[in-house]
Formats: sequence, C-alpha cells, structure tokens
Amino acid sequence: MKGARRWFTAVILALGTAMFLYLLWSFGPLRVWNHLRGFGWGFAVVLPFQIFDHMLNATGWLFAFTPSEAPRVAFWDLVRVRVAGDGVNYLTPSGNIAGEFVRPGMLRSSLPSEAKVTSVFIAKATQSMGQALFVLFGLIYLLNARAYAFKAGQAGWAAAGMSVILFGVALVIGLFAARPPAWLKTRFPTAVEKTEPVRRNLREYLRRHPGRLAGSILFFMLGYAWGAAEIWLICYFLGFPVGPETALCIEFLSNIVDSFAFLVPAKIGTQEAGKTIIFKGLGLAADVGFTAGLIRHAREMLWAGAGLVLYAAQQRALKKAD
Repeated sequence: MKGARRWFTAVILALGTAMFLYLLWSFGPLRVWNHLRGFGWGFAVVLPFQIFDHMLNATGWLFAFTPSEAPRVAFWDLVRVRVAGDGVNYLTPSGNIAGEFVRPGMLRSSLPSEAKVTSVFIAKATQSMGQALFVLFGLIYLLNARAYAFKAGQAGWAAAGMSVILFGVALVIGLFAARPPAWLKTRFPTAVEKTEPVRRNLREYLRRHPGRLAGSILFFMLGYAWGAAEIWLICYFLGFPVGPETALCIEFLSNIVDSFAFLVPAKIGTQEAGKTIIFKGLGLAADVGFTAGLIRHAREMLWAGAGLVLYAAQQRALKKAD
C-alpha cells in the first residue's frame, strides 16, 4: 500500500513538473522573467498580506468552539497553529488531511483533548463547506454575467462537484454525530468507545450552537474571498491591473482548480496551469496568468515552510520537556 502511494505521488509530481516546464517553455523563460522583474518589490507586500487570510481562518476555527470554550483559547495561538497545520497539509501528499492531526496537540490551551479534537473536526468541515459555497456562488455570478468562456459542461461538472462536497461533508458530520448502531459497537468496540467523547461534544455543539456553525462557515468563506484581494495586488504590481470583480472571478475559478487538484502535493504545476487557463478564459493575457500563478505558488511555499518550522519548533520543545 505504501509503495503504491509513493508511486502515485511520484507520478503526480512528475506530471505537474512536466506541465510547469511545458508552459514555461511555451511562454518563454525570458518573458516570464521580465514579468517577475516588473513585479519587483511587490512581493514584499504580497508575502505578509497572507496573515489576514490566516486571521480569518483562525476566526472560523474560533467559532468551532462553544461559547464556554472559546475564551480559553488565545486567538494568536489559533493563528500560529493554522499556519503550522496548513504547512503540513500543503507539503505532504495527504489530501489536505495530515495537518488536521497536528492541530489539537499544538494548541496551548487547558481545554481537554476531546474539546480540541472536536473543534478541529468542526473547523475542517466548515472550511470545506465554506469553500464549496464560495465556489457555487461564484459559478452563479460567472454564468449570469457570462464573464468566463466555459466550454460545454464545464460549469455543470464544477457545480456538481461542489454540491457533492457539500452533501458529503454534511453526511459525514451527521453519521459521526449519530449514536452508533449496535452492530458497529459489536464489531469496533474500541473505536466506538474512544471516539464517544468527541461525538458527544459534536452532538451538543450542533444542537445548541447552530449560529456558531454558520459563523464558522462564513469566516472561512471570507478567507477564500480574501484571495481575490491578493490576486488584485499581484496583477497591480505586475502592471496588468484588474478590477475587483475580475479578481473575484479569478479566485472563484482558482478554488475550483484547487478542489479538484487537492491530491497534488504543494500544487506542483496546478497553480500555474490553473491560472493560465483562467486568465485565458477571462480574456486576459495567459502569460500574465502563468506568472501570477508562479508568484502565488512562491508565496504559498514560503508560508508552508514557515508552518513546518513552527511545527518542528514545538516538537523540539516537547521533546526537551520530556
């Protein structure tokens, strides 16, 4: 199984790298380099700009705690753990799951472990729902405004994919929160017993705090929408400014690409290829789209690296404490 996973990861990375090199060769390395030179010190603005996205996501996570739990969690600690978990998700071939396992243990809070795990479970679910809703609203806008040159069936498949994600997340939450049937208790007694505290917390949260659930979804949606501001900045510093609506359209479509390419570690090739197709479909210069994808990719890699540093630092501190 591990061998097959390694081969799959290697093939995905090879295909992504080949796609990147093909696009770079097609546009011409010199032209792309000139775009990057024109971007210049704009990277010094774009790089720290990502902290606002992490703050919005941390707020979404904060809403995943109950009103009695939330005051016992420091907001900037949530930001720190968001950065670390996102770094693990980004740089490991885990389908954006591995980082969720490190978050509960990294929280510096006196809350019981089951409360931390429940909050991470809820936050992952609301983040997925927030992204799916963000894309669905975006598709509605794109179709009504006829802003993107969709080919036959593309919009329908994208909408179907997002709908499946929404339904799937809701189904997983419902099944996990439900009381397990007798046959499950008989066949997996240890798993049922160990997960009961988390499932009980989840049932209480869903029953008593639907408003906080909606608030969590909303803030994660705002986090995805914030990416449009980054795109606007990137295009501005590249010397090819776009309007706020166009920036939002780019971000809507970028999230569709990210949703269907979540298995690609570090988005190798998919970030640049996605932006190339999106810019071309919106009637913008494809080579500028490739460069914008390259810049965003560099920003993501740097933040992911910072996240891994934060995670490694805490692990070293825990080992010293032991």
